Amino acid sequence: MALPKINETLNFSMKIPSTGKTVKYRPYLVKEEKVLLQAFESGDTKTCLEAMVDTLNACIDSKSKFSVDELATFDVEYMFTQVRAKSVGETSNILVKCKECSKDNAVSVNLDELHIDVSKADNVIDVTDSISVKMKYPTYGSILEGDVDKLQESDTETALEMIASSIETVMTEDEVIDCATQDRAEMLEFVSSMTAGQLQGISKFLEDMPALVHDISFDCEHCAAKNEIQLRGLSDFF
Repeated sequence: MALPKINETLNFSMKIPSTGKTVKYRPYLVKEEKVLLQAFESGDTKTCLEAMVDTLNACIDSKSKFSVDELATFDVEYMFTQVRAKSVGETSNILVKCKECSKDNAVSVNLDELHIDVSKADNVIDVTDSISVKMKYPTYGSILEGDVDKLQESDTETALEMIASSIETVMTEDEVIDCATQDRAEMLEFVSSMTAGQLQGISKFLEDMPALVHDISFDCEHCAAKNEIQLRGLSDFF
């Protein structure tokens, strides 16, 4: 007699923040958790991101007709917290440094309370009187294609590469150019040819990109100082 199969049912649903589309999913299994733990223990950023994407692709209903690495980065971070909550538990226990004494404090975060505010932003930005660009949010796929070890750096080259990969179309008075048909070097040359003022509006679009954020407050167990801190980005929650 064959052993029964368990945890194959898509028991839960969530909305993709950027699209509002509802998808069904299941918790990740021991075999998938093992891969995640090995990735996190490796300390390699790209390995960790790839493991997260692979896990979500495995857990989300295959009938949803989309690939996780095509979603915005904040979509993936939010969706991973929701799958993790149903797989391991709704509470994540983290260590947060006190702003006064810099000592660690144990804080519990309810992952079910997390949300992302995706306000409608104007993604068409004028570069000159006759040239505009239509922007899109960076996807996990575009992040993985680049040098992920530089994601936290603020060097000009990394910033320009992020901007170049986030331009969806370039619009002139005569045509609309699909940037997917342009190679990386051409896009970088286009962005590099802008003045600082022309680049400012594009940079602000990315700076104001929605993010996984959550406000917490606690009294330091060491010095009793009251702390109000905003957690931002997936790494702050685990």
